[in-house]
Amino acid sequence: MNNTLFERNYTSFIEPKYGTKRNVEHDEQMTHHIQSMHIYSIHDDERVDMTGYDTYSIDPLGCKDADDAFSVFYENTKLFLAIHIADPTEFIDLHSDLWRDIEKRITTKYPSNRPPIHMMPPQVLDLASLLGSHDGCNKKAITILTEIDPTTYAPIHEIKMIFSKVLVKQKNGYSYCSAASVADKLSPFMIGLKISETLKTRRALKTKGIKLNDVSTAYPIYDEDGVHLYEDPPCERLMKQMIAEFAIFANSFVGEYLKINLNTGIFRTCDTKQWLQSIYSHISGEELLQEIITNGIRADYMSHVQSHDLVGMPEYCHFTSPIRRLSDCVCHYLLKYIYFKHTRKLTHYDIPFSEETLDKLATKCMNVTRNDKKNQYADIKFRLLQVMDNMIFFNQQINLEYYITGYSGLFLNIIICRINNFHVHMSYTLRVRNYIKDIHPKEKHKVIVRHVNCFTRYDENTIPELDKAVLE
Repeated sequence: MNNTLFERNYTSFIEPKYGTKRNVEHDEQMTHHIQSMHIYSIHDDERVDMTGYDTYSIDPLGCKDADDAFSVFYENTKLFLAIHIADPTEFIDLHSDLWRDIEKRITTKYPSNRPPIHMMPPQVLDLASLLGSHDGCNKKAITILTEIDPTTYAPIHEIKMIFSKVLVKQKNGYSYCSAASVADKLSPFMIGLKISETLKTRRALKTKGIKLNDVSTAYPIYDEDGVHLYEDPPCERLMKQMIAEFAIFANSFVGEYLKINLNTGIFRTCDTKQWLQSIYSHISGEELLQEIITNGIRADYMSHVQSHDLVGMPEYCHFTSPIRRLSDCVCHYLLKYIYFKHTRKLTHYDIPFSEETLDKLATKCMNVTRNDKKNQYADIKFRLLQVMDNMIFFNQQINLEYYITGYSGLFLNIIICRINNFHVHMSYTLRVRNYIKDIHPKEKHKVIVRHVNCFTRYDENTIPELDKAVLE
């Protein structure tokens, strides 16, 4: 095992891709007045007090910035689902250096086996994160509230958006693993899973993209012995899918709400209706993922409404991760503008962003998100090479499965889709001149690998036996 070499090379070649880390002194200067009211602040007496309901957050292990939580409760024999989203914009004046810094960063970055590089300073995270550092820590939120049919577990009647105060007790802050361990014992989780299944079933009528839920991709985890592959057990996957379905439900509602009230914002779009119709009905999730990769299907950010066909929604935005994404914060400010326009009826409330600004911000969100994904692919590739090195150390060899997606005239693009029995997704590129073989993306190949080299700048020679198998 060469874990020391891998970690050293990660610091040199991968970590810098994520950009500048936060500066403690600069953060303190920017957040000096973050608890002061600003023009888009919601007064406490305008917020609905929902601290009396048991509220739960489910996040990756060690998460410090819980920006979503949920409550499932009965009231007067009626069943309700409340999806609570953190409200960091309450602490951010749009005319401040803090907002300008967020506009530059756009997203939180997640280098592997390193602390995140947060989009927001820790002072804002501490105030905004729904999981407080101690019991009795009330938080400001934007809540999507819907009544649930107790027989079908489908949303019924009018969906409401509420500015709220919530409380996630320390004992109700779960990791996906710990939530999975009590999923069949805790009533809100049992009901939540039934609601999630109904939401998924309804989406399945609109899009084949739902089949991506069936894909279980292994990912790296870390301990004192290095990096290993981990695949979520079924119950843990169900908890992740539940939180994902709640997010899709909330994002879809807010997308439609912005369309009706403003017909502008920052929308998440993926216009693939015709392409999806060409995909055969019984395609598996793994096959669909391969088709998406091969055909270069990807989502965009736009300032005008367009459908997100992979999700299966005519309007869709990103609203549920405002601590991590600028696009979500923009939606939050617009929601507050709509609220003030309807309730306060004050003429001095101008829309917070012009059409031109929204278009520029949507383009920045799209470009930065694409670059983030590119960096994540490089990160995953690096860590999977480290995994392979560890596995070979203990077992002398590994079995790889791969397919070739295309050739650009210089670069041959490959996807490694399996390491032994683990399903993975790892891009691998070889510089090749005059490649004349026919390419069949659906044809998978296998190779035995007994040696890998630590990644530096290029893929060539990191898996020599794979290079030889592809090019021979």
